[in-house]
Amino acid sequence: MLNWYLAHCRPREEERALLHLDNQQIETFCPLIEVKKLIRGKRVLRNEALFPGYLFLRADLEQTSCATLGSTRGIRNLVRFGGTPCVVPDELIHDLMCRTGDDRLGEQLSNLPNCGDRVIINEGPFAGMEAIYQEADGDSRAMLLLTLLQSQTRASFANTDYSRL
Repeated sequence: MLNWYLAHCRPREEERALLHLDNQQIETFCPLIEVKKLIRGKRVLRNEALFPGYLFLRADLEQTSCATLGSTRGIRNLVRFGGTPCVVPDELIHDLMCRTGDDRLGEQLSNLPNCGDRVIINEGPFAGMEAIYQEADGDSRAMLLLTLLQSQTRASFANTDYSRL
């Protein structure tokens, strides 16, 4: 299962780690912020890592081993608690993407259906039922209108639990 993890990088090698992880087709995220610096007597705007020495990566540890990730150039190791890599909640990553202006979250949200579109539920107890998309319910959920026992009911579903017809 794909999860986000926090990776500890070697000093000033975040960019190298990002490049090598991208070469391995591993999704990465290194939040950047604009910082004013005084360099040679002039004020300069620079993009720097929000968390220097760390980056987030999304991987399935059943398919990609921790040893492979740890031996990637620029990476020291994955941050662990009790010997197991720490899973970073998707909501935190999405919130950081929104706050730092990352475009990927907007692309994911643009794939959502419009109000009134018919969808089919793929997972859960209502799998196979048709519904009508109502509105987004946060970044990762949506409100759908279901017809149950001849009455319409609104329910919240994860964006991965349904698809457009």
